Amino acid sequence: MKTVSAAEMRELDRRTIENGTPGEELMLRAGQGVADIARDVLTAHNGKSILLIAGTGNNGGDVFAAATDLAASDFDIEVWLCGSRSQVKGDAETHLKKMVRAGIVPKEVHSENDLCPKMPPDILIDGLLGTGSHGAPRGFMSPLIDWINREQQSAFILSIDIPSGIDADTGVAEGSAVQADMTATIGLPKTGLIRPEALPMVGNVEVIDIGIPLEFVEDTTGCPEAALIDRSDIFIPRRPRDSHKGSYGHVLLIGGSTGYTGAIAMAARAALRSGAGLVSVLTPESVYPIVAQAAGPEAMVHPFSSLGKIPEQLSNPWKNADAVLIGPGLGRSDEARTAVEWLLSHLTVPLVLDADALCVAPETIAAAACPVVLTPHPGEFERLFGAPVTNRWRQAREAAGITRQTVVLKGAGTIVAVHGHPLAVNLTGNPGMAAGGSGDVLAGLLTGLLGQDAKPFDAAMTAVYLHGLAGDIAAEIRTQQAMLPTDLIDALPDAFRFLKVR
Repeated sequence: MKTVSAAEMRELDRRTIENGTPGEELMLRAGQGVADIARDVLTAHNGKSILLIAGTGNNGGDVFAAATDLAASDFDIEVWLCGSRSQVKGDAETHLKKMVRAGIVPKEVHSENDLCPKMPPDILIDGLLGTGSHGAPRGFMSPLIDWINREQQSAFILSIDIPSGIDADTGVAEGSAVQADMTATIGLPKTGLIRPEALPMVGNVEVIDIGIPLEFVEDTTGCPEAALIDRSDIFIPRRPRDSHKGSYGHVLLIGGSTGYTGAIAMAARAALRSGAGLVSVLTPESVYPIVAQAAGPEAMVHPFSSLGKIPEQLSNPWKNADAVLIGPGLGRSDEARTAVEWLLSHLTVPLVLDADALCVAPETIAAAACPVVLTPHPGEFERLFGAPVTNRWRQAREAAGITRQTVVLKGAGTIVAVHGHPLAVNLTGNPGMAAGGSGDVLAGLLTGLLGQDAKPFDAAMTAVYLHGLAGDIAAEIRTQQAMLPTDLIDALPDAFRFLKVR
């Protein structure tokens, strides 16, 4: 999804208003979207109390519209206004009056002595500073933001449009900034939200559609460097009634070694959950029984005596594989490097290089006979390209240029990079996924999608979005602290369901 600057979003709002939709209506739609998200969060967390904190600008107006919409619900609602009611003007003032008529009178907060909610909030909605704010928060805003961040220990923090304190264009926080669990951005995502500098503050990003005409969006340049991966970008076609297992590809996964059997088994299970028709696994004889049991009865697991036998193996039952993954648990050795080089020079179907398979020169990858997707985390990226990751956007773009392949730079704000194309940035997922094995799940899911004839860039975007979404679903059930990578696999059906895939 295209991301826009604050100025571009103001222009889109202006054109929409001139086109016949009043600003009051746009603010109402924004507030209703925020209210819907708040209801979903409270339901998921078995919560009841909401504290909404408004500034005196248009972000505050979104708060008032959301509170009015929530007033009909069975929640305990409290609204704070940082400033005085006399400072609120325009459409925000209209929605303030509607909120008061609905029975919600805001409490004006001016000092730290005022920061005492009626009851501990289950969700705290931040509508203090909007996209027009620049520089460090001034006056009482700064201690109020610090107080909000302390509340994060017990409350879910939902920011409206951008977390208060960060720049909507650069993502930089020059002073205190709200550390949100989720940002409900209005109309279109702001470019600052997807920049690496903002990642500690934005959390997951939900885009609230307020009815900006599509032709206006298409006329807007947006950020030429990068875009946000949104559910609207993900297309998974329905499966024809007369299809069969051969319709959905045969994928081959190569990996595993003594002490590292779980990686390839998790990749296989994720590939099965991707919808692939057939999943085969090649693993060393020494660990074959363990992998065969862990991968599950649906996977076809076969042993090989040595990696040097891979060319011979691939000339037989797996020569018609539709996508291949090598790397999870493979181990680092000269034989592994030789096997990867052989695959790069002989395969014609998509090849995913993950983990220990990221062991060959970038120039060798660039000369591959097949489409390749690389899935390094920052440490593997440094090993492969010879430099630590200090600028994720620039280095992902350069890596895609050097290899002429699809690069998935994992981590918070996973980046999908293809030469000559804007970066695609993913903001689904959470810190609970920071555990060994999460990457193996992503690799298997990605390979399964490639085997179903998805183009590498599309498959990578879909895989990282679904992977992060499964992580968010798993965290709701297991908590971020206690979730395991295998929980991601179990959550994939719900992630697909979220995208309305049957």
